[in-house]
Amino acid sequence: MQDMLGFLKPAEGCTVDQEDGRPWPAVGMDAPNTLFVRRRIACGDLVEAERPVAVSPIMETEGEQPAVVVTPESEGAGGEQLTEVTETETPPRSRRTKGDK
Repeated sequence: MQDMLGFLKPAEGCTVDQEDGRPWPAVGMDAPNTLFVRRRIACGDLVEAERPVAVSPIMETEGEQPAVVVTPESEGAGGEQLTEVTETETPPRSRRTKGDK
C-alpha cells in the first residue's frame, strides 16, 4: 500500500488535476505520496486542509413517486401536472493526449 501525504485541497483560486487527468476535488482528498503530488505541494498548488465531517448518506426510499406540485392555475387548466425536478451530476469529460485527434 502506498503512503499518504495527508488530506490536501487546491490552493485558493487554483484548479489542480490529478495524475490521471481528473480534477482534484475542491473539498480535498487524501493525497498519495508521489513525486507528482509533492511537486504540486512545493509550488503551492496543493495545501493542507481539514478533513470534512463525515455525514451519513441520505437514505432513498425505493419505489417512491416524485412529488406532484399543484398550483391554483393548473388545477382546472387541462390537467397538466408538474413533477419535482432533481439535479443530476454532469459526467466528466474525457481528455485526449496531444497525439490523439
